[in-house]
Amino acid sequence: MIFYQLFKTFFLLGLFSFGGGYASMELIRSRVVAEQHWLTDWEYTDIISIAEMTPGPLGINIASFVGTRTAGIPGTLTATFSYILPAMVIVLILSWFYDKYRSLEGVQGVLKGLRPAVVAMIIAAAVRLAGTAWWNGLSEISLAGTNWTALLLSLVLFLLLQKKKLGPIKAILSSGIIGGLLYWILGAV
Repeated sequence: MIFYQLFKTFFLLGLFSFGGGYASMELIRSRVVAEQHWLTDWEYTDIISIAEMTPGPLGINIASFVGTRTAGIPGTLTATFSYILPAMVIVLILSWFYDKYRSLEGVQGVLKGLRPAVVAMIIAAAVRLAGTAWWNGLSEISLAGTNWTALLLSLVLFLLLQKKKLGPIKAILSSGIIGGLLYWILGAV
């Protein structure tokens, strides 16, 4: 039963995860956390952090982690394969159509029309992740409940990523090291 649930869940996620990992984070969270209860919001945020540090696309890494968590190595294989299967088929079909019809105005219009939706999905995922990292979820937002260490670290890294063009690997590693030290020193884990 769990293998069927993993296959069905991650096949549908793979089928509707347009725009890449960041754009699909909220969709994945809604299925893995809210619907299936395979992870909590905190665990999901941790999994995203780990998935960002490991090679490979975010969605595939999340599928692998959830598969392992729910059903071991066979679960990993099931979740990962079912997540990439729709993309493989769709990309094969769309690449043929794109190659043949890419210069048509209608095709360009559809592609331009998809961009705002992808941006909205990325913003929705970022807001939810910030709510989990800075407070205890979006429903718990309060000045007294703010994790100032996480908020400050996020803002500093955001500025470094934008102004100093700090690469993602350096940002992740430095955030882990600085965060580990700060939380250890402050005792605020």
